[in-house]
Formats: sequence, C-alpha cells, structure tokens
Amino acid sequence: MVAVAPMASIATGFPGVDPAGAHTATAEANWRHGLSLFGEVKYPPHFKHFSYVNPDAPKGGTVRQIALGTFDNFNLVVAGVKGSIAGSVGLIYESLTTAALDEVSTEYGLLAESVSYPEDFSSVTYRLRAQARWHDGKPVTPEDVVFSLDTFKKNHPQYSAYYRHVVKAEKVGERDVKFSFDAPGNRELPQIVGQLVVLPRHWWEGSNETGAKRDVSATTLEPPLGSGPYRIKSFSPGRSIVYERVKDHWARELNVNVGRNNFDELRYEYSATRRWRSKRSRAIRSIGVRKIAPRTGQPLMTSRR
Repeated sequence: MVAVAPMASIATGFPGVDPAGAHTATAEANWRHGLSLFGEVKYPPHFKHFSYVNPDAPKGGTVRQIALGTFDNFNLVVAGVKGSIAGSVGLIYESLTTAALDEVSTEYGLLAESVSYPEDFSSVTYRLRAQARWHDGKPVTPEDVVFSLDTFKKNHPQYSAYYRHVVKAEKVGERDVKFSFDAPGNRELPQIVGQLVVLPRHWWEGSNETGAKRDVSATTLEPPLGSGPYRIKSFSPGRSIVYERVKDHWARELNVNVGRNNFDELRYEYSATRRWRSKRSRAIRSIGVRKIAPRTGQPLMTSRR
C-alpha cells in the first residue's frame, strides 16, 4: 500500500467538540475536524455535505456489475495473502477518516469525530463518534481500533510495512485512541493512521453458528459484521455477491455521507473470461500457433517447422 493521503495543518474545531471538555489524557489537545497535507481544509467544521454530491439524490434501485475471476474469501485481513477476496467487500466497513474527492490529500472524520496531534508529529489521537455502531447495534470502541491495527500488522505483510512507523496503539479515554510513532517529524503519519479500516473485535473473537471459534488469520465465507453503509445480503461462492444498503446505518446523515450510498443493492456477477482466455492462450502457444483470426478465433498459422 502507498501513502495515498498524507496529513497536515488544518482548520480547528471539530463538530461537537469542546477542547475544554476533553478527556484528561488529551485535555490540552488541539482538536481538528479534518486533515490535509496542503494547508487549510476546504470544508469548515459542521459543513452540511461535500459540494460535489446531490444532497437530495433519491435512494433505491439496483446496480449490476461484472467482476472477473472468482472469490472465496470475505476477510480483508488476509486479502492478497490467502484466497481471493470478494469484490467491494470493503463497503461493509469504515475507516477512521474518509477522503474528500475535490481536495488533494485531505480527509475528514468518519468513525472518528476529531483528531489531534502534537507539533512534532510524534503521535496522533483520534476520538470516535459516540453514535458509531456496528450492524448488530454495539458501539465501535477504542478496543476495536487497537485490535484492528494489531491484526492487520500481524497478518498482512503489506499493512505491516504500511504501518511500520506506528509502534503502539492504546486507549487513552472513553472514546480516544492514541497512536505513537517511532520518531517525530513525519507529517503523513496522522493521516495514514486515519485510513485504518476498523474491525469488530467482539465478532472476530467470537464463534460462528456452529460454535467454532472464528480465525481472523484465515479466509472465510461467513459474512462478516461491519459498520459500513452496506452489508452482504446473499452470495454464491465464486459466482455472485449482492450487497444491500443498511437503511438504518448509523452514519447515513453524517455530512461526509450525505448524497452518497444511494443504491439499495449492488450486485456483482463473476465471469471466468479472463481465466478462460489465459488457458486458451497457453494452449495455442503450446502447439506453435502464431496468429489467430480476430473474429473467429481460428489459427491462421500452425506449428513451426
């Protein structure tokens, strides 16, 4: 993974946050409602919605899309390491922040309502929104955030490298999580941490319907619990998957979500076309065919002499 959206100096004043009322561990913190590597953020505290969305967009309908290949896994933690991850499964989850599509390297709070960091960039603290909920109604907690960072770093080499400068994550308040870095001066790290996808610790440490303990280091076709705008409605392993909009999603009226996530269903139909073409190409090469008729697919030149 590459640092997609570094971090920076920003406008202060997070929605609903009074620095004087901060928890003891962060009482002197300068809370911000967004992060940008390039000066001040575009949108002020308490903004209504992003300017590029239609806040009155109707909800409903179904989108049908094609996906190439196959899938046998819903577990993001081992995506790219084990199995084949299902397309767009990230829609069931959320990160601490979300990107603004009309600004460069700028993000605003999603699961987190505010963020604070010292002048030397030696750490960052995120404060979770009190209303943030998993689809089972349980709150998203600092323990979930700490669990997520540790889990991704332990089980995925790409995330281990991406978050290698984050040496510690700890709960420092009722809704506050502090990330400590291995050295000061890295202006990107607070925003890199904000991109962390948060997983439900209680679900992954629990048991499935058969009573077997779940294993976050393994592939699974059990639809995971999430907190995002969509959840898995149905699927046929390797062939299709349907996501349904969570109509009582906790963040449906959040400013960063207004005008977004409008379709009731997202359907992905898998095609093995790419695999078939690859096998066909290898077979053709094995018999020495050099040219193929573009319309019929028949060989024009046979084996070498």
